Amino acid sequence: MLAKKARLDLPLDEAFIEPAVYFVVSFARRFAMAEARQAALAAALRAAVSLVMEANRGGKSDTPVTLEVAESDGLLRVDLHNRGVPIILGAAGGFQLPYAAKFREASLHADRLSLENRGRKGQVVVLEFKLGVSPAARSASAAPRKAEIPETEAITIRELGPDEEQSLSRLFYLVYGYDYINESVYYPEKLKAMRQSGDLLSVVAARSNGRLVGHIGLLRKSAKPPVYEAAMGITDPAIKSRGLFGRIFTKTMEKVRSTPMQYCLFDFVTNHDLSQKHIAKYGTRELALFVGCQSSKTQARLPKLGLGPDPAGMDRYSILLSVIPTVERPFGRKVTLPENIGEPFGFLLAPLGVEWTPASRFQPLPQGGRFNTRLEPAQSAVYFDLIEPGAAAIEGIAAEWADLVADGYAYAAVETSVEVPASGAVFEGLSSHGFFAAGFIPYGAPDRLGFRYQAVGPAGVAMDQIKVATEPAERLLELVRKDFESTRLP
Repeated sequence: MLAKKARLDLPLDEAFIEPAVYFVVSFARRFAMAEARQAALAAALRAAVSLVMEANRGGKSDTPVTLEVAESDGLLRVDLHNRGVPIILGAAGGFQLPYAAKFREASLHADRLSLENRGRKGQVVVLEFKLGVSPAARSASAAPRKAEIPETEAITIRELGPDEEQSLSRLFYLVYGYDYINESVYYPEKLKAMRQSGDLLSVVAARSNGRLVGHIGLLRKSAKPPVYEAAMGITDPAIKSRGLFGRIFTKTMEKVRSTPMQYCLFDFVTNHDLSQKHIAKYGTRELALFVGCQSSKTQARLPKLGLGPDPAGMDRYSILLSVIPTVERPFGRKVTLPENIGEPFGFLLAPLGVEWTPASRFQPLPQGGRFNTRLEPAQSAVYFDLIEPGAAAIEGIAAEWADLVADGYAYAAVETSVEVPASGAVFEGLSSHGFFAAGFIPYGAPDRLGFRYQAVGPAGVAMDQIKVATEPAERLLELVRKDFESTRLP
C-alpha cells in the first residue's frame, strides 16, 4: 500500500531547495503523475520553498522549514510552514515585496496556491496539484509489485562477500521492517566491523543477480574459550518452500566444524518446530525453555515465514535454548546441585557428559545478597543477575518485578550459579514469589553452568501452543509447565 503522507525538515539554506524538490516529485511520481505535471510541480516548489526560506531567514526563528506532502482523492497537497516574517497579501490582491515575484512564479505552475494563518504557529503556504488520473489507475501503475523468483533459478549458498553488508540489512528490512530483535542488522557499518573482527561469521543464499535471499550468522559470544551462537537466521518468504533454510544451515554447520569452538548455542522460537526438527540431526542438546520471553513483533512470526497465521494467544514467544557441543565435556565433568534442581533437571546434563551430585540439604539462605538489574524495554522484559544469593536480594527482586509488572513488563528472568551455597533455598524463595524453573544456562564463564528462574506477567502465556520437536524437549516442557502451574500467583 502506498504511503499517503511524507514530511521533511529543511535547514535554512538554499542548497536544500533541490533535494526538497526531488523529495516531493518522487512522492508524486509514485501516484503516476504525468511528466509535464512533474515539471510544473518542480517549478512551483522551487519558487515557494525559496520564498518561505527567505521569510524564515528574515525573522527571529531559526526553526527549519517543515515541508509536508500528502495525496488524497487525486489531489496532491504540499504544505510549507513559515515561522518567520509573515507573508502579507495586499487588500487589492497584491502582495508585499520582496515576496511578489516568487509568489507569482509559484502560482503560475500550481493549480491552487494559498496562505493559511495558524496564529502563533505562523503561516502555511499551500500548493495543490491535480494528479490527472483516477485513484484506481494510480494504484495499478504505482503500487510495488512482488517480484517472482523462478523455480528454476539457481540459488547459491556461500559466505557473505566483501561490502555486501548493505544488501544484508536490506533483506532484514524487507522481511521484518524495523522490528527485528538484533538491532545490529540495521547498521551495515556495524555488521562490517563485526565481520572484520571475527565476531560474526555469515553464510548467505544469493540469487543469480546477487540479491541476498537468506542468511544465518554465527555470533562469537566468547573468545576464550571460543563460543558461538547461531543467530540472525532469515529467508525470503518467496522461496521458503524450496528447502532454502536447510541448505543454508548445512553450510553453516560446515563452518561450525571448521571453526575452533567449545560449543554453539541455538535459540529456537517455539511458535513452530521446523528449525528444531532440521537442526536436531546435528546433535542438539536442550538446556532451558524461556517461556514468553520475547515480543512476537521482533521474531519470526508464522505469517512472515509464509506458514499461515500464528496460533491464538501468541502475543509473546517462548525460546528453547539448545547447544551443539564440539568438545567432549564443554561444561566440565561434575557439578553439585540441590535435589530440587538435580532430580528433575539432571537428565539435561547427561548428554553433555556432566554428572551431578546432591548438595547438602542444610544450607540456609543468607540474610543479605546482591543482584544487578538489566531492562530490555523493547521486549517488555527484565533480567536479574543474582550475584550473591540472600533473602534480602530475593525480596528486592520480587519488589522490582512487581513494580515493573505495573508498568507493563511481561517477562522476568533471574540467573544465578548452580553451585552457590543454598541454591536449593534460592529455588524455594523465588518460587514463593511466582518464579518458576527455566533450566540451565552458561553463567559467569562459558564453561560454567547457571540456572534460570522466570516469571510472566498477568496476561500469562499460551503454554499449550509451544512447539518442541525432541523427546528431551518435550520432557523439559512438561517440567516447566508443572512448575509454572504450581507457582502461579493469583
